[in-house]
Amino acid sequence: MNAKLLLPLVLAATALGGCGSLGQQRTQATEDPNVQVDRVLSHYRATLASGAACHTATQGWSEPVDCEGLLRETMQLYAAFPHNERVIMLAAVLAHQSGRAAQAGYLLDQLLQGRKPRPEAAVLRSRIALEEGNLSLARTLLKQQLRLNPRHPQLYETLAAVQYLDRQYAGALHSLTLAERVGAPGWRAAYHRGLVYEEQNRRAAACQQYRLATAGNPQFLAPESRLVSLSGGGSCAPTATTLGG
Repeated sequence: MNAKLLLPLVLAATALGGCGSLGQQRTQATEDPNVQVDRVLSHYRATLASGAACHTATQGWSEPVDCEGLLRETMQLYAAFPHNERVIMLAAVLAHQSGRAAQAGYLLDQLLQGRKPRPEAAVLRSRIALEEGNLSLARTLLKQQLRLNPRHPQLYETLAAVQYLDRQYAGALHSLTLAERVGAPGWRAAYHRGLVYEEQNRRAAACQQYRLATAGNPQFLAPESRLVSLSGGGSCAPTATTLGG
């Protein structure tokens, strides 16, 4: 897999926001799995906000965030509520972040087996398939979900990643156009287009897209790195806008 590729991240903040329960009955407020998911999720969000790796994350003045501990806690919750979709999704996200791809895949397969609209689960499951080199599985999952939810931008972005890795560059560009049309950030679509154009040796077009990505999100440094690399080969002329000069 190309190390420059930026796959859409499945963040618990979005992936868990819309999932409901599969009829899980609760008799006491203290047994409500959604309350417990929200508590674990708040710690996980803090970890993401810190910018630190999951297993080393600390919040400075506050207590350390232990994602291994959060995963263990979530798996205990999963044992008690094995049919609650938010519990399953949180467990899958934490398992993936902790390097347990097989465990994450098993959990995600539970959410996807009914072939209902589960776009976030499909995106993460497809990412795992890509990490394993299984482009066929990733493509199948994404196309199934797109038929059920044709206005989900991350499905199109992840499909573009599959097509990019499969050297289907025209298809990748088309998927990125659709992703942006239904709400994907323009800077991210521009960066992905730059990668596609670069692979096609369309370096001037790639430079233009990387500049758009940098202008759209100056905090995202990957396109600037690509501009520097291409400038070294004479393909991109350095500019004050893109290189901060």
